[in-house]
Amino acid sequence: MNTIPIFRLLMLLTLGSIFSRWAYSGEVTTTNVVTLARHETVAEFCGTSYHQCMGLTSLCPDKCGQSGTMASFKITKYLSYEKLGEYGDPKCEQYVFMLEDNMKRPKVSPAIQATVASLKKGDLVFLSWHHDYVTVGGSSGPERPLIKLQKIPD
Repeated sequence: MNTIPIFRLLMLLTLGSIFSRWAYSGEVTTTNVVTLARHETVAEFCGTSYHQCMGLTSLCPDKCGQSGTMASFKITKYLSYEKLGEYGDPKCEQYVFMLEDNMKRPKVSPAIQATVASLKKGDLVFLSWHHDYVTVGGSSGPERPLIKLQKIPD
């Protein structure tokens, strides 16, 4: 049996794997999420407003994804709070999240968007979120994902 064709085949498969990763638009990475705090609250809806990013990158404020429509809530009561890590957020007086950026790209699920659209200023909601420390590839940073948003019936 001739080993040269098998060697060539293995080299082609290896190079094909490497080049296909380069050609792939996304990078093959691992994600690590550490939850530092959990917040479960009753909050009052304060409304939505436009927020403009004040960053200093070449993409700011129009193309960075950090400008857009924000929903804001005033925390009226904590139902549950857990600080799981040394750097977890303390209890808060307000919570704000982006509904969509200025390019009309949604930043939350359609269900959350529908819930916010149904709210009037002063409505009470169950609102919960986490304070996570997320590592993707070699980059790390805090995220505060919304876990639950539900209107409290009148």
